[in-house]
Amino acid sequence: MKIKITFVIPANIYFNGGIEKTIRKYIDYRNENFDVTVLEGKGDNKNDNYNRVTINSIYCNYILKTSGFKNFLVRILSPLLLKIDRIRNIKNIKYIEKNSDIIYLANNDLYFLFKKPKIMIWSEHGNLPFNYTGLGFFNRILSKLMLKKIIFRNINYFHLINCYYGKYISPYGRYFCVPNGVDSDKFIPVDNKNKVIKLLFVGRLEKSKGIDKIIDAFNELDDGYDLTIVGSGTMEYMMKENNRIHYYKNIGINELTEIYNNSDVFIFPSMLENFGLVILEALSSGLYVITSNYMKPRFDYFENMKYLEYTTPDKNGIKNALENVNKKLEYTDVYENKLKIHEYIRETYDWENLADSLYRELKNIYENNR
Repeated sequence: MKIKITFVIPANIYFNGGIEKTIRKYIDYRNENFDVTVLEGKGDNKNDNYNRVTINSIYCNYILKTSGFKNFLVRILSPLLLKIDRIRNIKNIKYIEKNSDIIYLANNDLYFLFKKPKIMIWSEHGNLPFNYTGLGFFNRILSKLMLKKIIFRNINYFHLINCYYGKYISPYGRYFCVPNGVDSDKFIPVDNKNKVIKLLFVGRLEKSKGIDKIIDAFNELDDGYDLTIVGSGTMEYMMKENNRIHYYKNIGINELTEIYNNSDVFIFPSMLENFGLVILEALSSGLYVITSNYMKPRFDYFENMKYLEYTTPDKNGIKNALENVNKKLEYTDVYENKLKIHEYIRETYDWENLADSLYRELKNIYENNR
């Protein structure tokens, strides 16, 4: 008999965020021992082969369209909002509870939708107890309440995507670590030389991603640089105001890989990130990466391999890194070096292998809790 697992996400499966991309990969590479369902907080009209259950969630609607302090307020109110969501969508929620051996939370606030799941997994995709919000004092209060099992008491296991957090999460409960990955057969380096340094950003166009700082820094560079931006979000208006930027909103995988292959440097100064799937895509494609020091120590190996550097996520930090990047490209633009880093990523971060590891962990959890 197959193990029934439900992945719970705030948006629909096609929303172009890191969480949704990751869950799609878990489904696409699912193990034959599992029946997989996705519970979406916000639906769409697409017909596909995914087994999807959609609810009309007040919480998810607000969390997806707010940022900064407003987003923080929505999270503070999440227990109340999600209790209301449960009442409004009780039929679908009870169906998931009854027909799921494992409920996997890709957004941990969504815990409050459920009452007594059989097995519940808290994932790092939605932050960890000690960095649950952007406020330190609030995180400390939540941590103490969790350690005393006053809140989130139905969590059985934690899924880490950054393994170095293991020593910090162990007091809260049992955990396993499987990192995020990349389709290494799609993101492949090519041997090319550009006349100007071609810069690239891929991601949501939100202030927390540092997109405004990238544009501010780029505007102070000379004509030896070219900037392409791929993504959508609340700061799309900045693309329309700058005719020096090549902007793409919604593109397919083939066009995306072509853009990576035509670029030299990937810029990702995000200040709010659990992993950074696009960094792996860029590295797998042979690009040099400049990312925020908020991402340390996730990609220290690539820093040591001279394929990545951390910088402060402000205009001056990004500008200084870009003005000195030409010397770095003398190494990273060598095709043999691109192939070397790609092979390491293929062996370490390929999605198919990582999804298999995830399902092995989930199968062991299920069998140990029968």
